[in-house]
Amino acid sequence: MKYLRTVENDTSVKTIGVTQEPTPRKPGLADFTYRPVFSVFDFGTITPDVSLDNTTVCLMAGFNFELLREAGIESHYQGLVNEKGQLLTANTAIGSQYAPRTMRVRFVNRVKPEFVNGKWNYGNFAARTVTNYVQPIEFISRNSLPASSSVWKRVRKGEITLQDLGLPEGFKPGDEIPEALRPLLDYSTKFEPEDRYLKPEEAQALMYLSTERFNGINETTRKASKVMTDYARSRGFAREDGKVEYVVILDKDDQVQDVLGDVVCTWHEDRLTWKGLAISKQLIRDEVKRVNPQWYGEIERAKKQAKEEGHSDFRKLMDPSIEYVSPSDAFFSAINYLFEAATNQWVGSRVYHTSMRDSLEDAVDQALELLKKTQTPIVDY
Repeated sequence: MKYLRTVENDTSVKTIGVTQEPTPRKPGLADFTYRPVFSVFDFGTITPDVSLDNTTVCLMAGFNFELLREAGIESHYQGLVNEKGQLLTANTAIGSQYAPRTMRVRFVNRVKPEFVNGKWNYGNFAARTVTNYVQPIEFISRNSLPASSSVWKRVRKGEITLQDLGLPEGFKPGDEIPEALRPLLDYSTKFEPEDRYLKPEEAQALMYLSTERFNGINETTRKASKVMTDYARSRGFAREDGKVEYVVILDKDDQVQDVLGDVVCTWHEDRLTWKGLAISKQLIRDEVKRVNPQWYGEIERAKKQAKEEGHSDFRKLMDPSIEYVSPSDAFFSAINYLFEAATNQWVGSRVYHTSMRDSLEDAVDQALELLKKTQTPIVDY
């Protein structure tokens, strides 16, 4: 495909190829092509020696967007894209055992906060100089709070209390969240170098939204969470939490609507488990922490310094002499095998040839066993 321009800076694991530029009032079109890299701890992308097969993210995202569309939930998603640049549905790709690397989306303007006098200023979102843009807040839905959840780290630091989340005193990691509270909604910044978690009123203020519109996004988040959680359960998975983003687009009647953006419920965005065992990017985070105690510690130190001293980017404060060490090739090969087997199980078809002799379910079990052999004990930091 020929593009007007391509973007890789601050795009996580994808390259954005723009085919039609957005105007202040109308979105354009762009392709998200997934690269063989990963990102962790807000550090940026890292390229392992074994290329990560992120077609699993692309296929799963397209499949899920189409599920959500059937449930009446709109998004920026237009379709998956083959090597000839042609659009196809997820079901068409699955039926032909094709694993796409690219999906097409309605492409909107990117308005960003500005770093002024040591603080992030979101005044650009009040100005509303464009009517289509990426919302600056990520919406998180939590069905459970395992020990690995970032909520517990924030509780230990005193940044949030269980009462803030409506949870009873004495609630512990792994305890079941009362059904009436599921999913718990949480909020974090999107464009700042380090994700900053917010209370609901803080998120609404930074987005400069009316209460009615903010509540509408919350309701869409809950509805999307239920659709994905119920589907996950139907395929044998448990969905512990997930993250969604929104883009602002004018509808055909020139009314503002907030629709889902980025991707939804993939192994990178959500925490999913199979028979109690994790299948998500958390596996990569944990292994990177295990083999990089100094590097991870330096990230935490630099983040703290940046927050205390009012620096815009903690990465510029890191000691360059502390180098990142990659997990083993065997680990990343096992991650590929696991995500491919799990994607087969998710879509209900053998798109990836992980194990021709076993059922889709058995292939996931086999992949988890293989991964276990490549992992090393996780240190609690």
